Amino acid sequence: MASIQKGRVTEYCNIQFYQALQSKERVKVFQGGTRSGKTYAICQYLIYLLTTREDPLVISIARKTLPALKGSVQRDFIGILEKLGIYYQGIHNKAENTYKFKNHLVEFLSVDEPQKIRGRKRTHCFMNEANELHFEDFRQISMRTTEEIIIDFNPSDPVHWIYDEIIDRDDCFLSITTYKDNQFLPRDLINEIERIRERDPDYWRVYGEGQRAAFSDRQIFSNWQYIPFKEFPELDWHLGCDFGYSNDETAIVMVAKKNDKLYIHELLFRKGMTNRDIAEFLKAEGKNQMLMFCDSSEPKSVEELRQMDCLAKSAIKGAGSINAGISLIKEFDVIVSSESKNIQKEQQNYYWMEMKDGTIINKPIDRFNHSIDAIRYGIYSRYKNRNDFFVI
Repeated sequence: MASIQKGRVTEYCNIQFYQALQSKERVKVFQGGTRSGKTYAICQYLIYLLTTREDPLVISIARKTLPALKGSVQRDFIGILEKLGIYYQGIHNKAENTYKFKNHLVEFLSVDEPQKIRGRKRTHCFMNEANELHFEDFRQISMRTTEEIIIDFNPSDPVHWIYDEIIDRDDCFLSITTYKDNQFLPRDLINEIERIRERDPDYWRVYGEGQRAAFSDRQIFSNWQYIPFKEFPELDWHLGCDFGYSNDETAIVMVAKKNDKLYIHELLFRKGMTNRDIAEFLKAEGKNQMLMFCDSSEPKSVEELRQMDCLAKSAIKGAGSINAGISLIKEFDVIVSSESKNIQKEQQNYYWMEMKDGTIINKPIDRFNHSIDAIRYGIYSRYKNRNDFFVI
């Protein structure tokens, strides 16, 4: 067990810290399942460099978008500095998203705009959740990084540039870890992760065992249970809404969570619904004051529903939110009312995309997804932050 010591505070580290410290390769790739501790250990390694190197370092920590960066790796990095009691020895410029420590500079970057990574030179770069990024992002970063590039990712994509362009390089170190390598993981979270094994073998391969995805079945959701709505327990419901009109159905679903079970009931699945029609329907059903997460790509519709006395709110969307929402749904035993015929049809026909050579990729088809999207809006927007385990 390694440790970073500063005064009387000791920060213990998982195996990835050792690996980063001991490997001499220019590119270090950390592949791992959920809660393997890889991101946190890499942050510890970078802070170790800040506290032990005398020559000036410029360290870039990059992720696809700024909100994702601030809510994950940047939070971990600052948290470690605080635990070590050295945060206030540096200067954190929140406006420029930089942190200066002694003669070193750490910059937190989003790479959703190319100019943010071009023209910047650095000694080290940490590409967090690199499966969200493109190979061109890596090339631009690589040309401007003098010492080492660190990549971490969940292996959820069967086909990806990390496999094709990086792992087989002579100057690449590869680490594969799982939740079992995280010595600080609480027993209840271990139990939660291990429930995946029987529920979804393909998902378990990626997020439990940390292995490259190889989907044996194109169907995204399986093993959903259908029972009469009257047999549902008493639940704290909220709604998810996917807007449609002439060509697509407007789908509204009721969703609720109880323990490790997710309950779903179809409320509306109909074409030609204006916003006024939706509001009147919800009022007639007595559901207009039930919190409803709606497709955020239509903010005007959300605002109009609010003006018509509906408790509508824009759902959380962004880079990676579709697969993150799918992943979150897969964490539960899903129970759907047997009256929800359209949900059942979509669940049975919602598949991963297949390439011309027969390869299954980690991207869902854009069909049979109206009620599925409504479910995803309701679940992901309400529960994504209830536990870090669910932020994939």
